[in-house]
Amino acid sequence: MEAGLWAACNKLRGSVSATDYVNVVLGLLFLRFAYDKFNEQREKLLADEDKKDFVDNPKFYSRDNIFYLEEHDRWSYIKDNSKKNTIFTIIDDAFKNIEKNNISLKGALPIGFYLALRIEPSKFSSLIDEIHKIKYSREESDDVIGRVYEYFLRKFCIAAKSEKGEFYTPANIVELMTMLIQPYNGSVYDIILQRLIQFNYPKSYCA
Repeated sequence: MEAGLWAACNKLRGSVSATDYVNVVLGLLFLRFAYDKFNEQREKLLADEDKKDFVDNPKFYSRDNIFYLEEHDRWSYIKDNSKKNTIFTIIDDAFKNIEKNNISLKGALPIGFYLALRIEPSKFSSLIDEIHKIKYSREESDDVIGRVYEYFLRKFCIAAKSEKGEFYTPANIVELMTMLIQPYNGSVYDIILQRLIQFNYPKSYCA
């Protein structure tokens, strides 16, 4: 996966700053990952005689925490149309429809972001090709977005994020802390966040 992400970054050189790679790639990877999950669920429904009639019913996806995608919102459609000059509009429309069909995503997707990019269509098409080639295992599938964000933070964004109050903690340290705390019951709170809330800091600051 990391080799694929590095190849994707190479397609962005000279078009956006290194600290913005994560924003460009994450949105596309979300579309790819959401489609992989959607398509897997769709195949299961089609293979079940009792459920195949519900293959286009959003409820048969959302109940398993899978986002429902209309035909033009699917990665396969985006990939097939990646060389068109309208690709940025296609992606923006996809995000709008995905939010409309999946209430839990309302306000979470980067609507308008890709329309504002100043990337040559040919470079952007090559970027989509690289995202399409990325491989990940079933074991990784539940935290693909988290792994990608961690990769970009480690490679490109450490300095920029630190200036904004965000810091990168290596995964092995996180695992060690979790093992030491052993949070088998109850809830775990960040002590700093707890203090911010206690002293009534603004919600935006706590976020």
